Amino acid sequence: MKRRRFLTVSALAGFAGAVPASIAAAARVDREPGPGTTDATNERASVATAKDGAGQRFHRDYISYREGLEYYVLGNGRIQCVLQTAATAEVGTHCGLFVMSPEHFSRKASSYLYHPERGAENTRFFVTVNGRGYVPEFATSRVTWDFPDGVPTLRIEWPAGDVIVVEQLTAPMGMPALVRNVFLRNTGATPVTVTARALLYPNLMLFDEYAVDREKRCLTTRGFRVLHLASAEATSAADRQLTFDFGSLPPGGDRSCTLVLSSDDFWTGTAPGSVSALRAKSGEYWRGTARIETGDAGLEKLFNVSKAGMRAAVAWNGKMDGGIWQYNLEWVRDQSMVAVAAAMCGMSDPAADDAAPRLLERMLERSVDTQGGTVDSSRTRTPDMMELDQNGALLHALWTHWVWTGDDRLIKKNLSKITRVGEYLQKAEFVDADSGLLKNTREYWERDARYGVREGFESSYQLWSIVGFEALADMTADIGGSASAAQRWREAARKLHGAFLTHPRHALVEQGVLIKRRLPDGSVQRLFEPPNRASLPQGMPLAMERESFCDPDTSCVLPIIHGIVDARGAIAKATLDAMETLWNQRWDGGGYGRYHVTSEPDSPGPWPFPSMFVARANLEAGNHDRVWRTLRWLMETQGGAGGAWWEFYGERPTPPLPPVGLVVWTWAEIVMFFVHHLVGVRPQPRELILAPHLLEGLDTVRAELSLRGSRREIILRRTGGEERAVTGGRQFTAENGIFHLPYNAISSTIECHVR
Repeated sequence: MKRRRFLTVSALAGFAGAVPASIAAAARVDREPGPGTTDATNERASVATAKDGAGQRFHRDYISYREGLEYYVLGNGRIQCVLQTAATAEVGTHCGLFVMSPEHFSRKASSYLYHPERGAENTRFFVTVNGRGYVPEFATSRVTWDFPDGVPTLRIEWPAGDVIVVEQLTAPMGMPALVRNVFLRNTGATPVTVTARALLYPNLMLFDEYAVDREKRCLTTRGFRVLHLASAEATSAADRQLTFDFGSLPPGGDRSCTLVLSSDDFWTGTAPGSVSALRAKSGEYWRGTARIETGDAGLEKLFNVSKAGMRAAVAWNGKMDGGIWQYNLEWVRDQSMVAVAAAMCGMSDPAADDAAPRLLERMLERSVDTQGGTVDSSRTRTPDMMELDQNGALLHALWTHWVWTGDDRLIKKNLSKITRVGEYLQKAEFVDADSGLLKNTREYWERDARYGVREGFESSYQLWSIVGFEALADMTADIGGSASAAQRWREAARKLHGAFLTHPRHALVEQGVLIKRRLPDGSVQRLFEPPNRASLPQGMPLAMERESFCDPDTSCVLPIIHGIVDARGAIAKATLDAMETLWNQRWDGGGYGRYHVTSEPDSPGPWPFPSMFVARANLEAGNHDRVWRTLRWLMETQGGAGGAWWEFYGERPTPPLPPVGLVVWTWAEIVMFFVHHLVGVRPQPRELILAPHLLEGLDTVRAELSLRGSRREIILRRTGGEERAVTGGRQFTAENGIFHLPYNAISSTIECHVR
């Protein structure tokens, strides 16, 4: 089955599984039009209804995953907004808006403005020209990202007869509010009469009280939270609607208005000066984050939307849903990856409730138990089910925040607990007495004994323990002040590293290739053999295949990414060559599956963030064609227009599995690709390492990054000659493509000449 076919099937499968069988038959229906809609917007989708016509209908916007949908995620840690575009009326409301709080996870249907009968229809801006109503239509509107002054801004441009309407949506920093600036211009040859409406129809399951302040032109609804919709330019306010009478617009004439949707009673001011002050504050924040210029618009969009997505996904208190509209759960693994990328982006100010420090604080406070074990999917597991990579990933995230910012306060405050995170990995139930490698019956992608996972050594668990022990050694020495304890952790990393690659029985290398899993008797676990395939989701490969292979697995490239294996060596080459079997396994259109499709308990399909694993490793290895192929796939596949990618692209039986949502981790992988690999910025406790990998086709890259309290400009130029870095009047030559720069030698600009 082709990948695009999966998108169609998943919508129907998810829909049917979410409601009783008696209401799961699809039928085309007509409903009353929303205010101001045109004939085109009254086309109705296929929705679930009873065969006898008596059942309740679900609005087409109920489903998050359909072909023809794109999402644009906007937020600031206090409010989270998703703009939906829909290629046809059947798949959803075009330019429908979904609003949530990042600290209270939701599904699409439990977002603040989702209406059970009208979905997101009422969230649009309605314009009437000479008595005829208009809303944005897919064929004639244009939705784009813009970043004026660095501020993530959604721009919607659409015609209402001869009037061009431009909407600009921003989430100003520091408050739970969405600002919607609307501009209208008459492009016709004759005057027109223009009115408009904005509605506040909240989710009836969350809000049950309504109020209108006609003097302040403010609508309010109360319930689970409090929502206000206000505009100083509104000419009247009535039950659930603001009206704008713009009067007669001559040819070339224009009008504008500003609407503010705010949560709780944090702020309800709508005066132009108030909105301008918010815009200035947001510009100040976003100018302090990372900026990368490559000369390639597609690459720059990937980076910018990933920054914006991470900031929208992480709440002011560090809470983060692993998959928006999907999981409603937290993982130390996912949060650690986002904390690393946020530190690289300069989202590191605790006073601003920034993403990196708040994620780390929350994990240490709520997601690490007294023994040092970590939480996944918002729960604590038994030792045999622990995701042992999470401990090392958290240690690495803490270290990354420290070396990027120079701020050690969080680590000082929690050093004893941080040490227990490392000590947990040395517990006897995990550590093999012979090799010292870690073992249990859980694997990286969360399969366990039910899926045929046997007790053994998982590659990623060793990799992240090595990385984590090295990080803990640095933190123990420089912050804890104990050279002897630091040496113990460094020795633990060294021994584990050696066993990982060279142990005669348990090394995670087989015939020159990194493998996923080895058993205690020394044999490779080549197959997953579930004890009861019939208990697995029916129709999925692991439930049906006679042989379900473990390798290749994209997690096996992580040692290449983190330098545990030489990226230009034979093992890395063979491993990356093996990964090519994961591209277009049982689909077309591109993308890597996370592992061999025959052992997939979900449906076949490409996964964006594991695809970025492979892209990061291939850039380190110099396989530029493969890197470009992955990046272009992200740009061109569904999700690329809005810059918000689903966890994977494939059929999803819902239930027993949750609906497919937008996974935050993908944005983190994209940011790390650019900062850590392409620009190659790798701060250490006592020096700055630059290991740039200038992608083929790019001759100059400029980056502005916040590093240890200072703004630094890093310029990469392809010169073809001697590799050298120039900064502060001094020149440094590269060692195997790597520059070592003492911090006291760095000026505000570093220029690197590379091949």
